[in-house]
Amino acid sequence: MNLLQNVQSVDILHALILQKNTGTPKELAQRLGISRSNLYILIEELNGLNLTIIYSRKLETFYYEKEEKIKPLFNQGLPIYAKKGI
Repeated sequence: MNLLQNVQSVDILHALILQKNTGTPKELAQRLGISRSNLYILIEELNGLNLTIIYSRKLETFYYEKEEKIKPLFNQGLPIYAKKGI
């Protein structure tokens, strides 16, 4: 996965997590056009930014542990996100 694909995947992943509409990990990976293992790598990268992501088997969706406001890391139009204050 190249950098642009990674950025696009993170942007879509973030939007779906905010909507609590990701579906199962398999479905989400398919929506993003990546493997399940790459999906979990992206999730770990977001977790590394203190954006703790949890999966609910009951709701079949990923969600943020704390619904904090986040801002773009770069103001260049790149949709990579981090917690405010980072």
